[in-house]
Amino acid sequence: MDPFAPCFKNNWKSWHSLWWAIPLLFCIFDFASRAARENDAEAVQRTSFGTITDCERSGRSGYSCNYVFLVDGEQYPGNDRADSYLLFGKTVVVYYNSQNPTMSALDDFSRKSRRDWNFVYILLFMIAALVALALYPKATDRGDSKQRTT
Repeated sequence: MDPFAPCFKNNWKSWHSLWWAIPLLFCIFDFASRAARENDAEAVQRTSFGTITDCERSGRSGYSCNYVFLVDGEQYPGNDRADSYLLFGKTVVVYYNSQNPTMSALDDFSRKSRRDWNFVYILLFMIAALVALALYPKATDRGDSKQRTT
């Protein structure tokens, strides 16, 4: 399926490229809801000291680290992305939702929310580009047919 292939009258193949927008819409919903949750948690976030229990490479995006932290004498586990490798036993600052300490992160919730919203904007731009690619052959086909009739 070539999105740049010419589109002739009554040939709707250029619209097939819009099927790629469906997974992008699911990603937009996921990242937007995550960003909204993180934005809500920012208002009630607190910090605690935690200890790294495990850290491993997670693709090109950095490292995935497991940690534990204490809130009111109760220990909670957590997992979050880290930019650099953190050694076993290293003490880190953990940001958590004071109303729900199971929601925690190694980064400030406002920063995480901004990062997720930026990704939503990139995905929206990609959908707009797909729509433009689907409509462009139709517009050039109409322009060619007008030139042929004159």
